[in-house]
Amino acid sequence: MSRRNGMNYAPKGKSAPVVGQNEFIFSAIGLDHGHIYGMCNGLIEAGATLKSVYDSDQQKVAAFLKAFPDVLAASSDEEVLNDPDVHLVAGAAIPSLRCDLGIRTMEHGKDYFTDKAPFTTLEQLVRAKETVKRTGQKYMVYYSERIHVESAVYAGQLIQNGEIGRVIQVTGFGPHRLSASMRPDWFFQKQYYGGILCDIGSHQIEQFLYYAGCKDAQVLHSKVANYGAKEYPELEDYGDATLVGDNGATNYFRVDWHTPDGLGTWEMPNLYSWDKRIY
Repeated sequence: MSRRNGMNYAPKGKSAPVVGQNEFIFSAIGLDHGHIYGMCNGLIEAGATLKSVYDSDQQKVAAFLKAFPDVLAASSDEEVLNDPDVHLVAGAAIPSLRCDLGIRTMEHGKDYFTDKAPFTTLEQLVRAKETVKRTGQKYMVYYSERIHVESAVYAGQLIQNGEIGRVIQVTGFGPHRLSASMRPDWFFQKQYYGGILCDIGSHQIEQFLYYAGCKDAQVLHSKVANYGAKEYPELEDYGDATLVGDNGATNYFRVDWHTPDGLGTWEMPNLYSWDKRIY
């Protein structure tokens, strides 16, 4: 991972197409988070064709076009949503706006692929579920720390192959670098980013559910704090939680914005099984 910050994490892998040329066309709307680059890289490596991009910030569009020079710059999001060639919209909008974009996308007959966290309120979750049921479209989430990290993918393969037995406990640590000077204003406003357990914590919870084979989980207790960023009163720079899954597996995770600028790190959960522990 880059030593700068996780928001620019955009891995590139080998091309492994699962569709033919121009068989699956997608576009990008919303460039507020750098994860959009990793999302697009992954889709292109799977054989998808990136046709167009839209964001109201032309500087973001210009930077995007440098990375994807063959892409068209759309004049509006409606131009993308009304394009009959586009099957899917990938987006990394401000977290609190991701649900509305997803609902509009699905109502235009297209699937939606959003950066995490996919929602900032439970009301948004209810609306998205209703729209999925009504339209038959997909609302999918880019959890990069599991699906776009080789060690995390390998851990999942070991579990699926029965190499370590049944996973009964997952411990996750998610240290991140704040890089405050590089962050937009919305990053420090809770109504937009949803809180640290919603933002970074969604990674950890998704990993727990996947690795432990849970369909649902209950939060036993959680807490958040602002220890070192008092100049940003709405920022939570620390959070932790304990969960129990519907199959009895348990989870503890801790996330924070305390990684020193000079330290390069990446997180990986510890998985506990009946017979072995892997790191």
